[in-house]
Amino acid sequence: MTPPKGPNKRAKKTGTVFRVPADLDQPVQFWRASIDLPPLNGIRRRKTVQRKTKGLVEAELLKQRRLLDLNGDISTSGESVEKWLEYWFREFVTKNARPKTAANYRSTITKHIIPSIGSKRLDQLSTAHVRQLASDITGKGLASTTALYAHNVLTASLTDAVREGRIAKNVATLTKPPRKRATTLTILTAAHGIQVLRTVLTAPDGATPADRLGSRWAAALLTGARQGELIGLELNRIVERTDDNGNTGLWLDLSWQLQRLTWMHGCRVVGMDDNCGKKRGTDCPKRKLDSPADWEHRHVTGGLWMSRPKSSAGWRIIPLVEPLLSIIAQRVKEGADEPNPHGLVWTADPKMDRHGRPLPLDGAPLDPSRDNAAWHAVLARAGVPDARLHDARHTTASLLQKAKVPMSARMRILGHGSAAMVEHYTDVDDQQISDGMTAISALLPFLELPPE
Repeated sequence: MTPPKGPNKRAKKTGTVFRVPADLDQPVQFWRASIDLPPLNGIRRRKTVQRKTKGLVEAELLKQRRLLDLNGDISTSGESVEKWLEYWFREFVTKNARPKTAANYRSTITKHIIPSIGSKRLDQLSTAHVRQLASDITGKGLASTTALYAHNVLTASLTDAVREGRIAKNVATLTKPPRKRATTLTILTAAHGIQVLRTVLTAPDGATPADRLGSRWAAALLTGARQGELIGLELNRIVERTDDNGNTGLWLDLSWQLQRLTWMHGCRVVGMDDNCGKKRGTDCPKRKLDSPADWEHRHVTGGLWMSRPKSSAGWRIIPLVEPLLSIIAQRVKEGADEPNPHGLVWTADPKMDRHGRPLPLDGAPLDPSRDNAAWHAVLARAGVPDARLHDARHTTASLLQKAKVPMSARMRILGHGSAAMVEHYTDVDDQQISDGMTAISALLPFLELPPE
């Protein structure tokens, strides 16, 4: 028997080529080549490739050497994009992103990225594959914003893959992001806002409020507070406070928001076969809510949670002045006779039984999706253009502008955190905020306000 020969001798750091099996008396199955890579955390690393012929494996080795010279490192992984995204979501996203953001990432990954390019090898992903992702999304008739969001999610995941040493470069950053199609948002003007307030706060005969939750819509239009901040407003956060000028009054503390968050499966642990068999995370016996360690939150009921606003600019309190003071006071008075287990200012309207008859009030929180549907119904009743609930903040800005409230005070009331506005913030005191809120009352002559 001929003794096996060692691998081909090559110049140092250029790699090694050898046949498999090494015994020359046996037919060659394939050729293998390896090249040393920079150590990671003190651990020696090699890139290994194999091909059917010696010529092919030497050509591949040359290609890998050039990549190593160009990028300083190359991937040793053969994992797919799908496998990497599963790992990335579990180890990076859920531990660093808020649950709402994580849910959006997960939806984009499972609905768009994996079906399009999930089967591709991570270390062989190209700019053409990135462009394919955008084409696949828009080819299904989905919006360009969906394609752009998917591109951004992929970019973020590949950035971490580079940091982890899984790949040498982020091909998504080498590809132009999908262009976002220009859209025209429907914005309610100040006049539209006044018409909505007239609709929800008065009845045709002027005798009773036209809407049990009319004060909720008034608060949205008169404060510019976000949906979660208002439907999550608790009675104990209508606080008495003395302002900078020594005036004592009631203020709204908007430091928490109510959100519906998606439960995740707690049964699916890597390395363990413990799948509960349920499709939805909410039905899992071990359901959980993954979140960063520094995310402040409180469970309310079901999938509804209280959480802090995403930016410190949102942690604000605003004065409760006329006309909103009287509107909120009336709501609190009416709500005192209603069930209210969670201590909220606004609770859900009665549910219906299977015959369409209203059930007794149960004090349930306002569900964000139903609250959104109710907003569009209010706009239809008021006879104004349909607009997103979030865009009611633009209407508040229009009302404040119409009332000639200074820009700096408007920014403080709306809770904008733009760095460009920091200089404006420093010159705004509590009295200016109160004056700005009060100025709107002059635009609402149909409201009967108490004498000063």
